[in-house]
Amino acid sequence: MKSITKLILKIGFSICIFLTSCSEEDVIEELTGGCVALSEIEDYGNALERFSNDPSVNNCEALKAASIAYLQALKDCPFIEDAALEETLQNTSESSCED
Repeated sequence: MKSITKLILKIGFSICIFLTSCSEEDVIEELTGGCVALSEIEDYGNALERFSNDPSVNNCEALKAASIAYLQALKDCPFIEDAALEETLQNTSESSCED
């Protein structure tokens, strides 16, 4: 569970950095170039918050699923490197919440 926690926290941190002074729509547009739906980002944020408050296996699995959905949505983004995204998706998919 430690490896998935580190990976997911890195993803979450990168999203949270931009959430400081802009409106939610502006932040989403800047982060994703408009190619990721707000729902994926909100789902990820909610799952990250639940996991942060209660790092149980169930919350880890929910966070993992939300992370995968978010990463898959990034496939439509023109500025995302395909190889890096595929590697991150594979690492997230293969990570275990049981550790």
